[in-house]
Amino acid sequence: MSNVLTLEDDTRLWEEAAERARIEGAKMREPYERAEREKARLKAEQEAIDAKRKTELFVKKGTLAYSEPIAIEICERISSGELLINICADEHMPTVRRVTQWLGESVEFKGLYGASINDRLTIFEEEVIKIADDAARDFKEIIRNGRALRVPDGEAIARAKLRVEVRFRHLEAGRPDKWGDSQTIVTKSADGFDPASMTAEELEATIASIEKKARVTRAA
Repeated sequence: MSNVLTLEDDTRLWEEAAERARIEGAKMREPYERAEREKARLKAEQEAIDAKRKTELFVKKGTLAYSEPIAIEICERISSGELLINICADEHMPTVRRVTQWLGESVEFKGLYGASINDRLTIFEEEVIKIADDAARDFKEIIRNGRALRVPDGEAIARAKLRVEVRFRHLEAGRPDKWGDSQTIVTKSADGFDPASMTAEELEATIASIEKKARVTRAA
């Protein structure tokens, strides 16, 4: 009997070996794939739970009954310079719309809230000077031709200008007798960027965009 393999025998043996390898590979992949499916299932369940909780929380926040301690906390935080949208992001706080309703329901809260807004304007007045005087971030260090150079940081300067401009807008609206005819220090740049011609919403959106870009740059 000949021990020499024919081409047909060789092909059959190769196909059998390939089939065994496929089966073994499938067995090895099965636990991993099962784990991935379970992970995806748990993630979907958690997302559904989070979405439901978020909806329930939003409804609760939007129907929260007037609370004097919470009202006082809101006013104290506004007095320290915080924005209402940031305060209302806290879980125990009402929505911005609910706060507006509270203002119509409580004369005391409305009066305290107005005084708090005025306190925040005082902070904005001081921050205009503080931001303008702070040159710590106006420059950055770069490497050029193997040498470390200190150059102006255009993004940091632009953001500082925007922060000043936003505060000017609040001051012009809240204290027109003092700031209504003031001249903003922000001027149009060579590339056509003109904060003075932008709305407060556009200015704040631009600040957010610059901050996001700066975070991405630092992460890289």
